[in-house]
Amino acid sequence: MAAPQDGVHMIIRLVMLAELVAITAALAMPENLQSLGLASFILATAALVVAIFPSSASHGLAKLLRPGLVVVLAAPALWMALQVVPMPMDTLGNPIWATASAALNEPLTEIISVDIGATMLSLAQYCAVLAAALVTAVITLDRYRAAQVLHILLAITTVATAMWFGKEATVVAGPDGSTVAVLGVLLSCATAIRAVDQLRRHSRPGKIAPTPLPALSAAVIAIIVCMAALLIRTNSTAVVAALLGSGILVSVFAIRRWFMGLWGTAAVLATAAIFSIASLTVIPFRTNTDVTIALSTSSQIATERMLQDVRPAGSGAGASMVLLPLYRDIGIGAPRERPTAAAAMVIDMGWAFLCGLVVIAMLGACILIRRSLSRAYDYVYPALGAGASIAVPILAFADHGILGLGASLLVAALFGLAFGQSVSSAGREAKSLESEGASDWMAGPAPASRPRLAPAFITLWARAALAMLGTALIIQTIWMVLPGWYLGGQSSLSAVSAAAAWPNGISKPVSAAAAHEDLWIRGESRSRGDPALAADEQKTELPAASNAFARALRSSPLRGDIWLMLAAAPKQNSIQTAAMLKMSYYTAPNDLDLLPLRLSVALATDAVVRELEFRDLIKRDVSLVVTRRPAIRPALLAAYRSASAEGKIYLENLISELDPTYLDNMRARNSRQGSR
Repeated sequence: MAAPQDGVHMIIRLVMLAELVAITAALAMPENLQSLGLASFILATAALVVAIFPSSASHGLAKLLRPGLVVVLAAPALWMALQVVPMPMDTLGNPIWATASAALNEPLTEIISVDIGATMLSLAQYCAVLAAALVTAVITLDRYRAAQVLHILLAITTVATAMWFGKEATVVAGPDGSTVAVLGVLLSCATAIRAVDQLRRHSRPGKIAPTPLPALSAAVIAIIVCMAALLIRTNSTAVVAALLGSGILVSVFAIRRWFMGLWGTAAVLATAAIFSIASLTVIPFRTNTDVTIALSTSSQIATERMLQDVRPAGSGAGASMVLLPLYRDIGIGAPRERPTAAAAMVIDMGWAFLCGLVVIAMLGACILIRRSLSRAYDYVYPALGAGASIAVPILAFADHGILGLGASLLVAALFGLAFGQSVSSAGREAKSLESEGASDWMAGPAPASRPRLAPAFITLWARAALAMLGTALIIQTIWMVLPGWYLGGQSSLSAVSAAAAWPNGISKPVSAAAAHEDLWIRGESRSRGDPALAADEQKTELPAASNAFARALRSSPLRGDIWLMLAAAPKQNSIQTAAMLKMSYYTAPNDLDLLPLRLSVALATDAVVRELEFRDLIKRDVSLVVTRRPAIRPALLAAYRSASAEGKIYLENLISELDPTYLDNMRARNSRQGSR
């Protein structure tokens, strides 16, 4: 019997190592499709291994995954899936789909999400986070493995915080930095309390057990590093979140050490509540703004505009970053502004979703505190989860960090550790059941088989749920790494080469998010090459690229860059060009990188120049170039050369009102260019 048990222990160790590798890779790698795919694959494999190979932890998992908790964990995934399901007309569907349908002249079903790809990627990340939490809970049902996971998580957070703290102040640190530092404070506090408890239990007169001393020393070093990073590199909100979370841990320790009993517990909790309220007064609240961004110290102008247009069902998971360019001010290139996690949840999923999460976090903190106070030993793990349940919601209202891949996986592992150890007695119950079953089998067949089958049925559904989650993650990983499936057998490279033949070179990579991939396309001018060869390439490759762009718009209709590329297609009629150009104006109104090509297309089409609405849009772009962005004035000269007769007259009238000197200069340069 020893060999099978050794094999199970080896599998558990490998699963634990795989999960920690996934978390480390997510923190170390840039947050992109590749890192999400790698983490999803590793966690899917870990979940399937835990589900397929039975162990004594299966009964503990079944006891942990009660029906109420299963509903809570499945609700976000079901809501994300519902957001990409076709909706009846004039109900919850976003109106952008009807507008895109009219512009593309083809029927499109209305859905809640404004970007199917962003929502599906958010669903994949949530499944990975859920798998990390459940796998950690299974691993840490054993108290010795729980201690190992605690120490390894402490090491990961300390190293990640030190690397983040070591970056130059001018370098934009990752969004996970403050979140990881706060979690590092909580983990170091839990490790220190556990080490102190071990010293107290194992001490003898005149002798101290040396085993907990290294853990205590590491905890002290970690808390110094993490607190220094928080005090120097973050705002007071993160510091308060770390203090409140660690205050829960200290309160539980004080109750168990000195204030056992109802009145002592009430006194400590009342003191902790007063301390919490006093700490909240230090946080700089922003007045006259939405509550979801009231704790943020960074600019949230565009986010505040988005929050004013929030729909009851949200705009789709991951939609906040897709909508941000529409609400951003003119002239801002890279999206420096990032909505807080709370604001992103409201924009993506609706107000009801955020309120539900806050209520669940508070209930979870109360449950974990109660379980921590009822434990004889290892009470520090559920107390750690309770502290995180207080600190993480505060961080959600301050910045975007907890939604990052690395930070979210770290939070999941921490809660898995907390809940796994809050029911760790289930693991010992499972071991006793297995030993009783083995002794009964050796003694002979039992007259009734129902009692022996009951534990199998109890654990089967929990293992089946974990297997379903692992299978879903595998499917999502394949979906992310094989974008050719969505392109109907056409590889990404062929689509990129097709886009290279588009005329009117573009200075910016155009991101065509075809549902589950970002197809980066850089249009290049072929004026230096063979004109005949370029013409042949356009005949054969432009239709394929046009189809790829149209396919991308069917899943992401807010891509103003793709609408512009379709409007610039040489075989479009004037009605199609006007419709797609209007969509480009309205979905990317402030993107300066699109302005040169957009002006060229607009001024070259008489039907566009004659329409009053377009004349106002063109005037806005020209005024922006002449008065506020002189560096891109050559774009006006390029648009003037390719403009139609009416387009040239209208452009000359606009520039004569704004800067007559530049108009003379533009005419002279155009004459010199034409005489060559």
